[in-house]
Amino acid sequence: MREILNPRERFGLLVIDETQDRVPLFPLLTSYAAIFVGVPLRDYYTDGVIMAKCQLQSREHFQTDFISIFSEVGIVAEGLGSEYHYPENDLPILSKPKWQDVLTAAGAITQKGEIALGGRLGVYLTAINYAYEAIADRVPILAYIPAPFTTAQQLVEPESLLLALIENPDAVHKLLSYATTAVINFSRAVIRAGALPILVDPLASGSVLSPNQYRQFALPYEKMVIDFYHRYDLDVVLHICGDTTNIIGLIPASGADLISVDKIDIKLALAAVGNKVRLIGNYDTSNLWLTPPTVIETQVIEMVSLGKTCPRGYVAATGCEVPLATPEENLATFVRATKISGQYDFPTKYKRAVV
Repeated sequence: MREILNPRERFGLLVIDETQDRVPLFPLLTSYAAIFVGVPLRDYYTDGVIMAKCQLQSREHFQTDFISIFSEVGIVAEGLGSEYHYPENDLPILSKPKWQDVLTAAGAITQKGEIALGGRLGVYLTAINYAYEAIADRVPILAYIPAPFTTAQQLVEPESLLLALIENPDAVHKLLSYATTAVINFSRAVIRAGALPILVDPLASGSVLSPNQYRQFALPYEKMVIDFYHRYDLDVVLHICGDTTNIIGLIPASGADLISVDKIDIKLALAAVGNKVRLIGNYDTSNLWLTPPTVIETQVIEMVSLGKTCPRGYVAATGCEVPLATPEENLATFVRATKISGQYDFPTKYKRAVV
């Protein structure tokens, strides 16, 4: 299918509230790129050039609208001292958090969240630099940055943090402030390398936190990071996995310009925040993995038809990362159905010959 705009032009029009030729296309194609290319996952998340090459090859094959630089949500916590095990064909696994519990962490934090940009933080920057040189003039490069609450859960035993939300909230806030500084420090390097940060806070979903807990412990720190991004005049994406039905009305207070949603009825999301933010989402990744292509096509067309009614704009996406075992034809069907159903009446004066 011949395209009128390239992905960078398409996204640029979206964020200034101008009509695009079609809905931007964003399956969260992260580590799946390694599986598609045939690279061991450990090589993918420990070598920035390999990560970038896998992303570039996958984007070229499926013709999506974004490059996704990401491995998993522990990357900032690892930069701060948490330890991870690197399986050959699985994503990194937290093996030893920096601190055992929140009270120990609060007592130990005397410095701000300074992080060395070596290790897998350096992998990110290498991947961004490589992709930027290769394709940034045509395709936006998104770097997924774990948000402070999600990062904090990787700095201590996760159960300790959840318990401390009730028993030791002041200590939690101290840990979150530390994590926020680290997230901002890393984000500064990511932005300077040429990527657009997408803030991801999967452990702050309604599946984990109550609305009051989200408002108290996740939202203020998301906002601090997003406020920092806005200093660079960036349009910011915030992604929260899981069920966000009970917090969707709160999320725009983060300041995010685009909200990526997962386990929520898209009609509800449209009604709650469609006049405040641009929506990204939210095809069920289990369906993408397990459903026949004919059914995927029908479901994607229905999703995109609804998404296009968002007053602020819409990006067709999966609700979360493309599962590693997803059949190639299923992802290709998602892309094809989105492009067919996502067409807009693009103003003739902007059309140009495509060669």
